[in-house]
Amino acid sequence: MFDVVDTDGGTVGYVWIGPDATDDSGAWRVWSVVIDDDKYGRGFGRAAMHLAEEYAREQGATSIGLQVFGDNTSARVLYESLGYVAASLTMRKTL
Repeated sequence: MFDVVDTDGGTVGYVWIGPDATDDSGAWRVWSVVIDDDKYGRGFGRAAMHLAEEYAREQGATSIGLQVFGDNTSARVLYESLGYVAASLTMRKTL
């Protein structure tokens, strides 16, 4: 897990990554990304993802995945802009 810090050195969130529990030893996963609500839209999530990807690559990762809720539009836009593509889709209907 890495802290996400601003230019003053203050912690504004974190990103948690690690190997995925699959048969593919090169597969890694972003388990969680949290940025303080009042810091959204300032590029901290993007910077955190770049650092996470760089670290995973240095550890031998050949792919990195994540899960995002369908209604989390801002996160989906961010991840898609970073090159992530949908690998599966789960749908639900409230009764």
